[in-house]
Amino acid sequence: MPKTKEKELVRANIMIDRELLKSIDNFAKDLEEDRSTAIRQLIKRSLLEEKVMLAIRRLQEGVSFRKAAELSGLDYWDFQAELDKRGVSVTFSLAFAKRRTRQ
Repeated sequence: MPKTKEKELVRANIMIDRELLKSIDNFAKDLEEDRSTAIRQLIKRSLLEEKVMLAIRRLQEGVSFRKAAELSGLDYWDFQAELDKRGVSVTFSLAFAKRRTRQ
């Protein structure tokens, strides 16, 4: 049976307010997971979302699709799917608009 590669977990301490901790604990309970697992899932989702939003902003500012996809952490097809889901046109970027107006 092939071995699965397990990720090494490291401890990181954070300070959060009680209400947020209570919300996290309720979320963990709904997921039927422990607090640490719930926090890891929330951070992972939030980080992905923030990276995609940054990539979209940069795309609209004129960086290439390739660079924006790289910034998002997604492959080209998944990044395109995210753009489609959010109604963002690949050709709708500041650089594209400037090039079109110069013609």
